Amino acid sequence: MAAALSITDFHDAVDYKIVKCTSIEDATKFVNVTGSSGTLYAAYIDSANCTAAVSLHILDGKDTANTEIAIRSSPTVIRSVQIPTGFAFDMLNFWVSANSGEDDTTDFAGSIDVTLICS
Repeated sequence: MAAALSITDFHDAVDYKIVKCTSIEDATKFVNVTGSSGTLYAAYIDSANCTAAVSLHILDGKDTANTEIAIRSSPTVIRSVQIPTGFAFDMLNFWVSANSGEDDTTDFAGSIDVTLICS
């Protein structure tokens, strides 16, 4: 797995975390990426380096093992989804797969970048 995961806190300015995972090349699950509970407000999937459609799967791993949010993206585009009231979670998990079916873990061709905005 060549993905690089980073989290940025802005405690002095705002109460948000930016979770950025670059160069995702397979359907590996990222578990408890914020290290604590919070609220997801936005998700960005950058498939500019991918040759086929992909899906970003997001879930609260403490409540379920099933996909709760699936965001489908076309190849070579950047897709964003805003959640104005937020998606509360205890343990934020995500992964990218070739299909949007619940809990699909089919690998895909290319690489994907994912950014999540949380509190």
